[in-house]
Amino acid sequence: MTDEKDINDNRNDNKSVNQNESAPEKIKEGVTRRDVLRAGAYTAAALAAPFIVNTGARVEASASEPVHKADLIVIGSGFAGTFAALEARKQGLSVVMVDKGVVGWSGMSPWASDSRPFDPDIYDREEWQQNMAMNTEYVNDRKWLDIFMDESLDIFNTLHEMGAHNTRPFERGSVVFRQELEDAGVSLVERTMITSLLQDDSGKVCGAVGFTYDDTAEPSKAVVLRADAVLLCTGAGSYKSPGFPIWGQTFDGDALAFNVGAKIVGKEYNDTHPTFAFAPAAAYEGWRWAQSVKGAYVMVGPPDKLDGGLTLGNALGVYQNGVNRQLGMGPGGEPPPPKGEERPESPMVKDNRKYLGKGYLTQPDLILDLGGPPEGAGEDAGFGHRVGGATAGMGVHKSEGVFCSDYSGAADGVEGLYAAGDALGSMLCGSLYPGRGFSSYGSAIQGRIAARNAVKYVKSVATRPKISQQQIEAKLAEMWAPRNVEQGYSPEWITATLQNTMTPIHILYIKEPRRLDGALASIEFLRTQCIPKMIARDGHELRMAHEVKSMLLNAEMKLRSGLFREESRGTHFREDFPARNDNEWHCWVTVQKQKDGMLMGKHMLPESWKPDKSKTYRENYPREFPGEIDFLTNNPQFTL
Repeated sequence: MTDEKDINDNRNDNKSVNQNESAPEKIKEGVTRRDVLRAGAYTAAALAAPFIVNTGARVEASASEPVHKADLIVIGSGFAGTFAALEARKQGLSVVMVDKGVVGWSGMSPWASDSRPFDPDIYDREEWQQNMAMNTEYVNDRKWLDIFMDESLDIFNTLHEMGAHNTRPFERGSVVFRQELEDAGVSLVERTMITSLLQDDSGKVCGAVGFTYDDTAEPSKAVVLRADAVLLCTGAGSYKSPGFPIWGQTFDGDALAFNVGAKIVGKEYNDTHPTFAFAPAAAYEGWRWAQSVKGAYVMVGPPDKLDGGLTLGNALGVYQNGVNRQLGMGPGGEPPPPKGEERPESPMVKDNRKYLGKGYLTQPDLILDLGGPPEGAGEDAGFGHRVGGATAGMGVHKSEGVFCSDYSGAADGVEGLYAAGDALGSMLCGSLYPGRGFSSYGSAIQGRIAARNAVKYVKSVATRPKISQQQIEAKLAEMWAPRNVEQGYSPEWITATLQNTMTPIHILYIKEPRRLDGALASIEFLRTQCIPKMIARDGHELRMAHEVKSMLLNAEMKLRSGLFREESRGTHFREDFPARNDNEWHCWVTVQKQKDGMLMGKHMLPESWKPDKSKTYRENYPREFPGEIDFLTNNPQFTL
């Protein structure tokens, strides 16, 4: 362990963001046909002629930059990172928190509005377990759900004591969490991208390297961090889809962990948040309700057996019937209610009324949601009905990321590395997100648990692992490489090509081996042929270069996982295997780095987690995939 004085807190000044002009005001200005054609011409030109000259300054690899030292490095500052750092400080560790953006403003946490605390005085534990299992199609981790039910009410009370319930979601992190971290003595390193983890000769993770990318005032600098352990709280990711406001989330944590030998899990499943039919890039419009909430926003009732989750329904509707973009005509979208009319109450909403006035729900100033769409969420703002694809590339909350088999948050097989929140593939939510309220509190719970175990590990370390200067210099040279390539591909072009390859409905959601193989060949070409020739003309473009490296690695893992899992389940649909196969695939799919590629694996689940054998296949799996009935008729072994 180190003393407080060993921490070199070299914070960067926060850059101000112009928030005077709102997204709706910009949209009202209108876009002419000429603007659209001009943008299309630019895109076409970029795709057709990707090779460009690097006009930026060269950078020499150097390890002479200031070094941050602490007992624990926490990467990411959302719910998981905040609760992890505070827990580690509470137990006496020195902590450096690194964020690619600004603490409190980065990632998905500023958009997290709702919660679903489990109160044993009003809820039935077994009902939650059974409903969650059916909704997520029996591959959710039941022990993690037990842990959630044990600790979620304490998280609710802790946030209330912090004052988080007196703020709106985007103020919670930037005001409350940041103040808590500063008061606890956590050293904050911001606007810094971590590109590699450092390991000692035995393979223990004991540091990281990265760079400050904002070079508007001064040149980008290398950042070297040394510690006894690293905790990844890097959140989810996507392919910078324009329909979701998380463009900074690019699977960096998965890439960091994969490259030091950790297993990654859950890549075959997809998040299916919707966007607007007529303006799919109006990302913030879909979250107006979340940003207007002030107080404790609580989901009432247990997760439902079928409803309330993020399924493949929209994508399968388009696959079977095509797209009809007339308002209210679907498939491919959920129409808003007619103006002046309220949505009729669903059976779930009516049933959840029985919990009102009981347990913690009697506390004042709660905003209670009985399970219907949030107030204001159904408004279309003139942008049309909802369609899928907003989060293209993102996996299921709590079901994609670093694999840990013992509920400690420690990466299997990689000493000194921990993960929490959406960076941890805990499989809390299995094959699809079962309804609002599990993500933010799940992250907070896992952040505390991972930190507690990291504390035990750090206190058991007698001397800090040694990192060779040669390793640091090699990592820095790899990090700066795009700045020193004289002529090559821009990160923007590679990102656009990745998006065009991975985000079509027939690749991401409707899977078939030939198409997946074709996409995989394209992704492999980008990784092996284009990435080594990628250029970066400044710090921001260098950040984009490393982001697209992480996205491409994720894309390959996603495609290989989709090919490997020869069944359909939850948000994973294979045209050639349109049914569940509990005999062979009641498991989690893992991906691990090996010398000549990726090693695919199965982690089989307990027999007791399988569906009830006394019930029929359709009773256990009420959601029907296209072609499933005929397939099961010809392949009865799937239902045995």
